[in-house]
Amino acid sequence: MALSSMVLDEMREFGVEVDHVVMHDGCDSPSSSIIINTSTGSRTIIHTDKDLPELTFSQFQQLDLNQYKWIHFEGRNMAEVSQMVNAVQEYNHSRSMEDKINISGECEKAKYKPEYFTSTVDVLFIAKEFAQHHGFSSAHAAVDGFHRRAKKGATVVCAWGEAGADVMGPDGVHHHSDAFSPGQVVDTLGAGDTFNGAIIAAMCRSLPLDEVLKFGCRVAGKKCGQFGYRGLGE
Repeated sequence: MALSSMVLDEMREFGVEVDHVVMHDGCDSPSSSIIINTSTGSRTIIHTDKDLPELTFSQFQQLDLNQYKWIHFEGRNMAEVSQMVNAVQEYNHSRSMEDKINISGECEKAKYKPEYFTSTVDVLFIAKEFAQHHGFSSAHAAVDGFHRRAKKGATVVCAWGEAGADVMGPDGVHHHSDAFSPGQVVDTLGAGDTFNGAIIAAMCRSLPLDEVLKFGCRVAGKKCGQFGYRGLGE
């Protein structure tokens, strides 16, 4: 479904911008159009091909796990993803503590049934939508509730938009960070993935858990205040 220049002009008159258009090689129309409301930073993603294939376990098996120290999984296509997690765990069984791969997983959308992660991964990311589906009304409550279900020694993280984020580590100590809101929210696309990536990067640096959380919130806030991702690593 191509968006004509006339349609785009009309959308901009109402404060709406199309930021990213993803094209397939050899295709004349975009596979995904991301529409961003410039007044609120909210986005709408229009997919024209909803049958794009997910990564399969057989493809995952082609990886040389010796090259990895951390592997993050999103909670989709769980029949395949669970096999991938099991393979990494099997790999870890024969490795020293220093050579083990850290495993993290994100429970975002309940329709994919990603509950498998809650008792298997080392770092569990709980999205607000998923937490609310399970009856939690705050990040604090979600972290506490899912930490009880997580495997021993796991860390549980939950971001709650403008309310900030919470985390609980293996010691059971709870930490909270306020959100770092930009002067103006212009683009929220990928803010959740940015937050997750920043948390992982900070944990790889062995920062204290409260600093890890603040770093994640700070980077996610910076992302919301700009279009795209350039400069986030500075």
